[in-house]
Amino acid sequence: MRHKKNKLLEISTWDKKKSIFTRQLLTNLIRSGKVVTTSKRAKILKSDADSFFARLIKIMKNNDKKGARRECIRYIKSKIYGEVEWKKVIDKLLPKYIENWNKSSFVSDYKVWFRKWDGAEKIMVKLN
Repeated sequence: MRHKKNKLLEISTWDKKKSIFTRQLLTNLIRSGKVVTTSKRAKILKSDADSFFARLIKIMKNNDKKGARRECIRYIKSKIYGEVEWKKVIDKLLPKYIENWNKSSFVSDYKVWFRKWDGAEKIMVKLN
């Protein structure tokens, strides 16, 4: 039986390794603005990035300014590697998303090409 198991969001790694890998993908997405990866990893990255930014916006709207910023920094540090990246999220990305009243679709994905050696589909995930 498959109770509450989503096969689409499964990478062939262990749980701890998967969380580290998704954190690295999210950090690279924020650092450069786009990431080119396989289709399965792109699905995971897109769902993680959307839930990440949605939770940050929810924190910012529900608390006062100082408390919200402190909570956002705490949450960002638990999900992203690097000080430059979390400062970029706080200073540039989050105000842009709050100004546009985005609640979802923070990232978009585009089919790019196929790899030569194994024919795997490559997808570019890009911040909106």
